[in-house]
Amino acid sequence: MENFVSDPGSDRTGLKNCYQIDGLSSSLSYARSFYLMHQEESIDPVKEVVFGAVSGMLGKLVEFPFDTIKVRLQASSSESHSTIQMIRYTYANEGMVNGFYKGLKAPLLGACLETSILFTSYNWTSSLFLNHYNKTSETRYNSDTLPFWTKCASGGFAGFAASFLLTPVELIKCQLQVSNLANPQQKSSATYLSLIEHIKKHEGIVGLWNGLTPTMIREVFGTALWFGTYEYVSGYLKINPIMSQDLQLLASGALAGVSFNFFMFPIDTIKSNIQTYEMFHKTKIVGSLDPSFWFISKMLLSRRGGVRNLYNGLGITLIRAIPANALIFYSYEVLKRNF
Repeated sequence: MENFVSDPGSDRTGLKNCYQIDGLSSSLSYARSFYLMHQEESIDPVKEVVFGAVSGMLGKLVEFPFDTIKVRLQASSSESHSTIQMIRYTYANEGMVNGFYKGLKAPLLGACLETSILFTSYNWTSSLFLNHYNKTSETRYNSDTLPFWTKCASGGFAGFAASFLLTPVELIKCQLQVSNLANPQQKSSATYLSLIEHIKKHEGIVGLWNGLTPTMIREVFGTALWFGTYEYVSGYLKINPIMSQDLQLLASGALAGVSFNFFMFPIDTIKSNIQTYEMFHKTKIVGSLDPSFWFISKMLLSRRGGVRNLYNGLGITLIRAIPANALIFYSYEVLKRNF
């Protein structure tokens, strides 16, 4: 039998190699952790713009006929018009296309731009919060674990950015939607260009931003609520999956739309009346290019019905909000998931 004698030097070399391997492994693990902790979160602006545009267009096609009735109810001074009566009146006197879809082109383009701005601004601001938390905290955050207030703040910023685009688009849209109602004896020949030229002639280019204040109030607080509701509900449904993933997206979007429209509706009513005031009142307000937020508020509250005047058209607005907003969020998430 051969005698095997261990070589002490060989043992030490083996141990040394083991320590080196362990040390290298630890270094790699630390480097990987360091990289993950300090990795910058970024967005793809092209995808955000395209996905937002597509989802906004789909949502606008669904909601526009409802929106026409809503604006007419908000702007009408008649107390006898119910939602059903306004629908019947519009269809009987103007037909389907000229009545319910009058003024669609500008809002359709505006919806593409608006939703692109909303999602791009929201995700960009969220990425700033995410990078800040990951740089200053030992905890690794992702979009699901960010504090809820950051999602609301990101939504508010997105609404602020979108309000500058929305104001002129909604000004022309609202005036076109009520043009036939303002002069029922003869059908209006108003077009996008004629309304724009009229505003520029009498109020200058700044007149296109008539209604910016209420639009900004509605968008900043409303969009914070919009994204906040969506993120909260979708997060809850992920933890408590009581329905399929597709239904989770649809339900979250629908509730986001309902919460936005329900809480922001009085502001939206004031905004619509500011932007359509001249269509129903041929005389200008002394010392002002356009009616102020407080002037319109007092006018609506002084009418018979009081506070209820701020909610004319709320029912049909909530009905339209469910499919439109469900489709917006669903189409956006599906596009993002697959492309």
